[in-house]
Amino acid sequence: NISNVSYREIGHPNNTGTTRVRDITSDAQGNLWMGTGRGVLKFNPSIGPASLKRYGSDNSPWPGGWVTNIEIAPDGTIWASGYATVWGGGGMMRFNPTTKAWTFLGTARPEGLALQPRPGGGYYLWAAPGDDSTALTQRFDSTTGTWTTFSAATGNPRNMAGTRSVDASGNLWIHRALSGGVATVLDCRRPDGSWIGRPAPPQGVKRLNAFASGQAVAAGTNQIWLFNGATWESRGDWGNSFWTVDLGVDSTGAIWACGAGGAAKRDPLTGTWQRHRVSNNANMDNWNSDLALAPDGSVYAGSNGGPGVGGMVKFDGTRWFNFNQLTYGLGQAWPFPSDNAQAVFARANGKVAVNPTYDGTHVWDGSSWTDLGGTSTVRGYAEDSLRRLWAIGDYYSLAFHNGTSWNQVGIVGWGADVRRDPSRLGTVWAYTGSEVKRTDGIYSFSRQIEDFPELTSQSDQFSGMAVDRKGNVWLGATVMLGAGGTGGGLIQLNPNTGAYSMLRYETGWPFPGKFVSPLAVTPDGRLWMTYTSTHQYFDGGLCWWDGKNVGVFAGPVDGAPQWGGLPHTQIYDCEVRTVKDGYELWLSCASRGIAVHRVRN
Repeated sequence: NISNVSYREIGHPNNTGTTRVRDITSDAQGNLWMGTGRGVLKFNPSIGPASLKRYGSDNSPWPGGWVTNIEIAPDGTIWASGYATVWGGGGMMRFNPTTKAWTFLGTARPEGLALQPRPGGGYYLWAAPGDDSTALTQRFDSTTGTWTTFSAATGNPRNMAGTRSVDASGNLWIHRALSGGVATVLDCRRPDGSWIGRPAPPQGVKRLNAFASGQAVAAGTNQIWLFNGATWESRGDWGNSFWTVDLGVDSTGAIWACGAGGAAKRDPLTGTWQRHRVSNNANMDNWNSDLALAPDGSVYAGSNGGPGVGGMVKFDGTRWFNFNQLTYGLGQAWPFPSDNAQAVFARANGKVAVNPTYDGTHVWDGSSWTDLGGTSTVRGYAEDSLRRLWAIGDYYSLAFHNGTSWNQVGIVGWGADVRRDPSRLGTVWAYTGSEVKRTDGIYSFSRQIEDFPELTSQSDQFSGMAVDRKGNVWLGATVMLGAGGTGGGLIQLNPNTGAYSMLRYETGWPFPGKFVSPLAVTPDGRLWMTYTSTHQYFDGGLCWWDGKNVGVFAGPVDGAPQWGGLPHTQIYDCEVRTVKDGYELWLSCASRGIAVHRVRN
C-alpha cells in the first residue's frame, strides 16, 4: 500500500482528489503515468516509492484541475487532459521526456484522448468530448504538427466512449454522427478515415475499452457487453453499480470492471463475476476499536465499514480476510446484529474471542462461532497462564471463563483494560478510571484513587496501564475533563509490598506534556506511553522511558497528517510483537487505522 499517509510526494490528504486516479498509462520504461484530481503522478513499480513524482499547479503549467485522460505517444511524449474544478482549471498538457518540460496547450481541446497510428508514419492524437457533449472533436497530426477540427456533420467522429479506444489493429472506436449531427452511434474508424460499420451496441453503452483485433468490451451502467467480431454478447452484471468508470481485459481473457462499488473480475471459463471492494480486500475501518496478535503471526482487529457493513478483519502479513456482510465469497459472514467488534483477543489455542457490539462474547475457531455469553459489552480481554479467558466490561464487570461458565470477580468503575500478569500463576491486572486490581479469581490486590493521597478522588482518574515482567503495574493518572487541576502522574505499584512511587508533572517529570498513559513494557525494559497536555489529543505523541532516558515521537500538529511519523496521538490499543531483530508496537490510531513501529535491538 503506497499512500499519501506515508509519502508526501503523492499529495496532502486534505486536498480533495489528490489520491483519486482516473487513468493509468505505462510508458516504454515501465513508468506508470496517472491522472489524478490534482495533476499527474508518475510511479515506477520496479523501483518503488522512491520513483514517485507529482506534477501539479505548483511545479508545472497545469492549472490544477482534474486530470482524467493520459496517452503516451510513440515518440515518448505524454499527453494529459482534464477538466476544471473549484480548486483549479482544466485543459491539455504535453510532457517532453527529453527536456523534462511540460507545455500547457490551453483549454480549447476536449478532454477525451486517443492515439491512433497515422498512415505513412507518425500518429494522430484525438481529442474528443465524452458522453453526449456538444463540443467538437479535434485531431493532432504528429507529422505536420497541426490540429484539425471535425464538424458535427453526418458521418464525422463525435464523442469518445472510453480511455482505451484504439484496438490492436489501429482502429478507433468512437461515436459517429448520424443524420442531423445530433444522434450518434458507436462505430469503428480505420486509420485512413473510413468506417468499418460495426453493429450498434446495446442501448445505454457509455464506457468502452478496445482490445485485440476488432474487439471491444463496453458497459451500459453495470451491464457488460463483448463484441465478438460480428455481434455484441452480454457478459452479465458486474455488481450493484450504476456507474462504470473503466474496463479492461487481461491476458487470460478475464474482463475487469471498476467504478462506484469497487471492481470486479469475470472468469472466462465459468462466466461468474468476483467483486473486489474494501469490504473484502482491506482494513475497512480507520477507527479500529481493538487489536489482537495471534500466535501464527496474524493480526485481528475490530472493523466497522458503516451501517450494515462491519465486524472484524484479519491480516496475515500480506492479505486481509474480512468478517462482515459484504465479503462476496472472499471472507466470512458476520452473523451478529452489530457493525463492529468492541474487543478482540487471539487465544493461545488459535481461537479468537470477540465482543460484537452489545452481544457478549463469541469465539471463532477458524470455521464456526461459539457463543460464550457473558457481559454484553467487553472493553478488553486477556488470557492468564492457566489459559483462562478474562473479560472486563462496562461497569463493575470483571470476570473469567472456567471453560463452562463466567465467574464474576468485580471491579469498581467503568472497565478500561485487562492484561496478563507474567509473574504469577493464573493472575491478571485490570483497571478502570477508579480502581486497579490484581487477581486470580480468589486472591485480589486492589488500589483505588483514594489510596493515593497525591491524587484528588473528585477529579482524578487512572488512564493507561502496563505490566512489567516482575508483575509490577504502571498507571497514568489524569485530571477529568472540565474538573480543573494542572497535571497528572505516573505511578509504579508493587503488589507484593504495596509500595509505590509517583512522578508528577507539577514536580518536574522528564516527560513531555502534562499527562501520560502507559501502553506497554517492552522486552528491552522500556515503558511506552502516550503523552498530551490537554484532553484534545492534538498536542502530544508517543514516548518511552527506561528509567533514565526518554525518547519522543511527536504526533501530528493539530491532528493534521504528517509523513513518516506517528499518525495520531490518540491510541486505542497497543500490542507488542517480538520479531527476529527486536520488537514491534502495533498501534490502533484513532481516525488513522493501524500503525506499526519497529524497534531494532
